[in-house]
Amino acid sequence: MGGWAAFKVAIRKRETPFHARLYDMAKFIFGISMPVVPGLHSFLYNEWATRTSIWHNFWRVVYYEPMFKSQCRSVGKNFRMWYSGNGTTRILGNLGIYIGDNVAMFDKVSLVGLTVCENPELHIGSNVYIAPFVRFMVAKRIDVGDYSMVGCHIIMDNSGHPVADARARMVPGGGHPSKGGVRPVRIGVLCFLGEASVIYPGTTVGDGVVAKVGTHIMGEIPPFCLIEGNPCRIVGKLPINDNLAEVFGEERVRAWRKAQDVVVLDA
Repeated sequence: MGGWAAFKVAIRKRETPFHARLYDMAKFIFGISMPVVPGLHSFLYNEWATRTSIWHNFWRVVYYEPMFKSQCRSVGKNFRMWYSGNGTTRILGNLGIYIGDNVAMFDKVSLVGLTVCENPELHIGSNVYIAPFVRFMVAKRIDVGDYSMVGCHIIMDNSGHPVADARARMVPGGGHPSKGGVRPVRIGVLCFLGEASVIYPGTTVGDGVVAKVGTHIMGEIPPFCLIEGNPCRIVGKLPINDNLAEVFGEERVRAWRKAQDVVVLDA
């Protein structure tokens, strides 16, 4: 152990009266806390919050948002890139991105287009909210419906790596999934997918579905159901408000109710 490292250990152990005094001095210094000055520190906090907000919004408008939109096939009006420490969303691979109107997406979102299939596509509807740390892994196609809020850990239409062929994983990076394992994912309108949830290949999330935090979503989920767990299970039926017909039409609301009526809750 080096001299400086040994000296620090001696202080922590207070091996001698000299080391003990240094330990007490350090504990006193690191324990100093500035008392709150009424008015002053409140002003300083608000000044800091305002200044950083103006700074981040300036760079969002002139740099980060235009830079991201230049990589998309289409972006609707009122797109917003919220700041959470990264600046802009990172795009890996040749991914065709289509975004509707009034979409809010945090900068710490990962968009990945794989080379398994030609021209993978991500379609995000209008009035969609994409939370921080969401990851889309697209080999063919993923769709997110209007008015949905997405907080998933990962949404993938593929396995990410070979599953049945162990030899194929014996390459740097673990290899690519097979085309046979690619199955498109569809998320309906009005969905609320909680933080750290996971959506697996081939999943269809019905309109109005709410997934609790950490839910592993797979298969076909009926509309307006509450789901949880790994694997997911249906634990409740959500109300289908009459006023939804003003936006989506009477026929669609009747179809939601008809599909929900035959749902049996999991024990």
